[in-house]
Amino acid sequence: MTVSALGASLSISQGNLVYVPSQLTASLNSEERRDIALDEIKSVNAMQPSATSNGEIVISFTGKAADALTIVFAPNQDAEACARWINDVRSGKASTSSAPAGADSERVLAATATPGLDFVAVDVETANGNWGSICQIGAVRFVAGEETESKVWLCKPPAGIEHFDDINISIHGITADDVKDAQTFAEAASELLTFMRDDVLVAHNAQFDSTALRSAFLRSQMPVPEMKLACSLALARHASKSKVLAVANHKLPTVAKAVSFGEFKHHDALDDARAAGHIISALAPAFDSPVEGEQSIRDVFDAQGFQLGTMTPEHIMPVLRKDTAPISPEDLGAGTDFRDRTSSDPWSSSESPATSEKKSAGAGEKKAQRRPAPWESVATPDTIPDPNPDADKDSPLYGQHVTLTGDFEPFDKGVLWNGIAHHGGQIGKNVTKKTTVLVLGEWATTTSKEKRADELNEKGQSIEKWPASKLFEVLELETEPPF
Repeated sequence: MTVSALGASLSISQGNLVYVPSQLTASLNSEERRDIALDEIKSVNAMQPSATSNGEIVISFTGKAADALTIVFAPNQDAEACARWINDVRSGKASTSSAPAGADSERVLAATATPGLDFVAVDVETANGNWGSICQIGAVRFVAGEETESKVWLCKPPAGIEHFDDINISIHGITADDVKDAQTFAEAASELLTFMRDDVLVAHNAQFDSTALRSAFLRSQMPVPEMKLACSLALARHASKSKVLAVANHKLPTVAKAVSFGEFKHHDALDDARAAGHIISALAPAFDSPVEGEQSIRDVFDAQGFQLGTMTPEHIMPVLRKDTAPISPEDLGAGTDFRDRTSSDPWSSSESPATSEKKSAGAGEKKAQRRPAPWESVATPDTIPDPNPDADKDSPLYGQHVTLTGDFEPFDKGVLWNGIAHHGGQIGKNVTKKTTVLVLGEWATTTSKEKRADELNEKGQSIEKWPASKLFEVLELETEPPF
């Protein structure tokens, strides 16, 4: 049994109390793991946290074994239950594997060394609503599930999208002045690729970070590298459904806390990357795995029913469950490159910085990372997937005849079609008398498909009109970074 404290974890093994600081605590306070013999402990006293302040456990020792050890507990943690558990094990009233009386009975997770689990965790911050406007990149290398090195870059966003919106500044605190003397995105990205080597890229919502990187590569007229993608958000959601992880939501701070990562500066690219990596390192050994010995990140995701995503010059393939209908590159259509297709300059921003800043003033935090462009055309795949005959009949998409209209940035229609089919829905390219659901993506005007649906509804047909957000929710797709 492992118990979480603030920035540390406690366990009892082979007659020792094992104190393991989190990576952040270790780096900030120069703390190291301590194995303390239970028979050297003189007393364990606890001060319970209040709703607003930390508590602590103070462990004193017999003789001159060591100075007293103080372990801090956050307001939502039970210091008294932990102290009782240690004392009960010392006295023989409880086993080392028993849960502390009165403590949360859910399994407590923490990053663990796992041979073969090698990857680089990455996070990006953006200057404005265009996902390619990267102004900070953080990267942390994990070898065998443990952090070995890290790097962070401030950079000028690609030309044409380098302005900073107030809402973005309010989130991460980075301003135009902070990057005025920094290297360009292209220079920082080149260093990132050298740092990455051939490792899998991990991010919390890899769809966002990889799409942002691909967009910035294209904006900077750089070759888009091919790399594999893994997602700590997808794994965390799966862990919740599998009862391995108990969390109120799957936002990065929430999941990081649940795996004993400790306090960190959210929306700092380096800290966020580090947190995503620790989530993977904590969850990987928590599942029952059929793989013996070393366990690569591909093994971890494969064992839990996922296929790794990919970044290529043509598209982003998200991390998907393997039982989702297969997607071919042709089904992905044109890819997501964030070009404004109404402009004579294919790489120009769809709005001037002044217009963009005016629109962003007072906007919600979630809008900070997204500004759809009214494309003249949206590529539609050729192959319509068949509905999954074994789909959950309780899914809102089961048995529906679904048509999409508009722009569903950052997802290609091929990805959405396969998700709909996986849930038992039948895809229709056009609105017909069979259509039961029309999903409305972003568009500058009312589309011809929506007009046709309105006409049929006036004649007595019942066609539901869903916003894109409802489809994304049913398909469990993230449209923006989980704040």
